[in-house]
Amino acid sequence: MSHGGIDIPVVETERLVLRGFTERDFPAYAAMRADAEVMTFLGGPQDPHTAWRGMAAMVGHWALRGFGFFCVEEKASGTCIGHCGPWYPHDWPDYEIGYTLARSAQGKGYATEAARAALRFAYEDLGWTTAISVIDPHNHASQNVARKLGATKERQDVPIWDFTADIWRHPSPAQFLAQPRNHQPTDEHCQQ
Repeated sequence: MSHGGIDIPVVETERLVLRGFTERDFPAYAAMRADAEVMTFLGGPQDPHTAWRGMAAMVGHWALRGFGFFCVEEKASGTCIGHCGPWYPHDWPDYEIGYTLARSAQGKGYATEAARAALRFAYEDLGWTTAISVIDPHNHASQNVARKLGATKERQDVPIWDFTADIWRHPSPAQFLAQPRNHQPTDEHCQQ
């Protein structure tokens, strides 16, 4: 799918579509970024202007790096419920799979489903040989998602930009790709 000249692929799972952001996604995205509970471990709630810059940065990451966060769309509703995908901004510790979902989408296994598809995309389509997730030490829901993908905590209290987080290392491509495609645990909440 082309977004202003940027080709962003579409990745589908049983219940989700991972695709590029469009302007119509902004109201749902801005509401998610304004939610204090969702943003607990991500710097706090954001006003619409800051949320717009964040969404634009995600689209721009695709132009600069050839990959980036996908908009996560719930197939049943056609609604943007968050973002997930490969991420590697300037001065980041390593290639990351990141994820953030709206509160209404948490607790349904969507975070694991989206992150599993994004990690598969990074390994199969981008040729990554490793991946991490950067997780706040107190974000137990996000840690649970990482564990379900087979990640293990590699380092604690790592200074990254203006915050400190733990680094969770995902399994190698060979280990991860040997897992069933549709393995979808459904008992976690996700806030990162």
